[in-house]
Amino acid sequence: MPSEPPVIAASDDGHEIPDVGEWAEDKGRLLAYYCEEFATSMKDSWDERVYIDLFAGAGKVRARETGKVLLGSPLLALAVRHPFDRYIFCEQAPERLEALKRRVDDVHRTAQVCYIPGDVNSHTEQILQAMPSYSKSHKVLGFCFADPFNLKNLRFATIKTLATRYMDFLMLIPAMDPQRAWRKYLNPGNHTVDDFLGTPDWRAEWQRENPQPSPSVFVARILDRRMKELGFTHGGFPEAVLVRSTAKNAPLYRLGFFTKHPLGDKFWRQAKKGTSAQGKLF
Repeated sequence: MPSEPPVIAASDDGHEIPDVGEWAEDKGRLLAYYCEEFATSMKDSWDERVYIDLFAGAGKVRARETGKVLLGSPLLALAVRHPFDRYIFCEQAPERLEALKRRVDDVHRTAQVCYIPGDVNSHTEQILQAMPSYSKSHKVLGFCFADPFNLKNLRFATIKTLATRYMDFLMLIPAMDPQRAWRKYLNPGNHTVDDFLGTPDWRAEWQRENPQPSPSVFVARILDRRMKELGFTHGGFPEAVLVRSTAKNAPLYRLGFFTKHPLGDKFWRQAKKGTSAQGKLF
């Protein structure tokens, strides 16, 4: 575990800074703890460590409730004591990608970074091409952070393709309004949840549930099972972190970590413990 809490506060540098909820500070702190643990512990065991950010954003965000400027996930991953060997940043919005490029160039000019514009679900093969192939003489380990704005932004097919490499995943699983969104998703003509889970069979399973859990718990459990089918037997739903809004204490999303190795699960638990020690998330 890092000896000191990660620094996630930032300053306004004049580039694009999207507004987010203040809970982004909790998410950033947890990600920073895990990246530090992962990058440091794996540096002598693998020839290359690759960080992949599927929804990289502009590199900085502003909490709309407080006005605080915070480092976004790409800059947090770049700031670890033992940086990853390669970084792959994906972002669909051109203005945010340009702001990210400027910030990386300002502070981390020597980092080996590949930028992939556009819808990440349409550029999965490009991500794999930017990641060195694994071989017995050149071991490559990836850590993929998937932080979609909502369910429709991420497809399970994307995760499944990336999972053909040695890879751990930290995924944001958005909560759903049970009265509005869930009714819409239950319509067989709506494929949002189908694409997110990689299967249309969840509706029949939902009908069989008695009593029925909250839609958010249900989707998180199905995703956990789908990841286990890919061999990600550690972490998952039991170890996911539920993040709530500060004002209403309503569920916002879960951060689910998925790994095939118990060591990755150990790192995740340490990150959660370190974050909890700072009085956040729990």
